[in-house]
Amino acid sequence: MPSYVIVGASRGIGYQFLKTLSTNPSNIIIGLARTPSAVRAKVTADTLPNVHILHGDLTDPASLITVAKEVSKLTGGAVDHLIINGAYLSEQTMFMKPGDFVGKETQFLDELNASMHTNVAGALYSVNAFIPLLKSSAIKKVVVVSSGMADPGIISVSEIAESIPYAMSKAAANILVAKYAVEYKKDGIIFLALSPGYVQTRAEDPDNVPPELAAAQAHLTEQFRKYEPSVKGPITPEESVEMQLKVIEGITMEQSGEFLSHLGTKRWL
Repeated sequence: MPSYVIVGASRGIGYQFLKTLSTNPSNIIIGLARTPSAVRAKVTADTLPNVHILHGDLTDPASLITVAKEVSKLTGGAVDHLIINGAYLSEQTMFMKPGDFVGKETQFLDELNASMHTNVAGALYSVNAFIPLLKSSAIKKVVVVSSGMADPGIISVSEIAESIPYAMSKAAANILVAKYAVEYKKDGIIFLALSPGYVQTRAEDPDNVPPELAAAQAHLTEQFRKYEPSVKGPITPEESVEMQLKVIEGITMEQSGEFLSHLGTKRWL
């Protein structure tokens, strides 16, 4: 029975991992969330049969060490797949360019620190907490959900100057993944930084997107078309997760430490 631990499972891509994986009754699925009661209610409402929701906070290493012990009891002492999805993206600075921070240097540092704390340190805390369980697995896969915005190529071609702290932190997380791949190669643990693609995650109902978000997405879509003309708009979390799981299933030790897209390549859209 393959086991999956999803760190950051309360909504969006993280929650979709729970839904998609739960369709296979042989999977053992554990979702970690800062507010587990709310996620448990969603799991119950969606009748996801083989999903366990536990408390775990990316920014609280003690909570991750504690929950790893609880997970061990559910999985028989091993974790096959650790998927670190939680991320920090500030709506206040999402659309700010480098020059917009003139006179707002404190805000920039605050947002950069918050992004690095969750998106980089949080990934490190999560991996370190679950390494003993990963070592006991025969599969041993760690996936850090990254972003195509961490790739200089798509930034340049699409001419996207916004989301600076977020993009910087995701690029740093990719480096962390590469470092882990080197450290634990001898233990057979496979690490991957994985971009989920251009995904609709900022609205619970994709068919009822707030006007301001719809306008921002329309602008972003036009920018992305400079990179990939066929882009029509964001894909759904369900579509993204299905593609991500195919990449995760096929990843080998030879690819450990790489940064790939949901397509399994270096094409981000």
